[in-house]
Amino acid sequence: MKLTYFPVRGRVEPSRLLLALAGVPYDFEVVPVETWRGPDGKERMLKRTPFGQLPLLEDGATVICQSGAILRYLARKLGLYGGGIEESARVDEVLETGHEIWMEASTACWNPQFHAKRDELRALTRARFEHLAAYFTRTRADAEHWILPGRYTVADVMMAFALEYSLSQHPGLLAELPDLHRAVTRFFATDGVRQYVHSPQRPRTLTVRQATFGGKPDEAHHWAD
Repeated sequence: MKLTYFPVRGRVEPSRLLLALAGVPYDFEVVPVETWRGPDGKERMLKRTPFGQLPLLEDGATVICQSGAILRYLARKLGLYGGGIEESARVDEVLETGHEIWMEASTACWNPQFHAKRDELRALTRARFEHLAAYFTRTRADAEHWILPGRYTVADVMMAFALEYSLSQHPGLLAELPDLHRAVTRFFATDGVRQYVHSPQRPRTLTVRQATFGGKPDEAHHWAD
């Protein structure tokens, strides 16, 4: 398999975390932002996807764009989705909730007033996390897994990815909610994921340098022993 994206974590990072969790090797084609904005950047992608968008997954003859479609395809292919209609619905519920949390955090990275409003954003994020923690306590499979006891699914992947953003945007916030903090830190300590996030293969920035926040290595969380 081959993933193509910019040299940032961005929208493709949940898929990379899922592949790391499953221990599945893949190729990663980096498209520099400067190349993408050049005369042949997006046009080159139009030959591989009708929308000329990134990320892009190529799995043999199967070519998929749209980050959510890529993530779900990989989860189903690798057995990290739900086993029946009810279980799959629960996976989707948690996955979509995680995606919403990530979208809020990602949008904040591009807010020109991010630094001026950081305290306000932290308070809003904490209120959101308090509701999430109550939901997790009520519905979780066990102390470390959202859907299946002792097993990760794509829902755990997306939620861990989304909550990781708070470690850099709002340092110390996640630790104030110990149940969520435990689930996230245990996920990133899992074999495969741990090796990936400690490796040079993981992009150093959350997004591109043009963003108000997250485009510098010191504005992203980096896991250490």
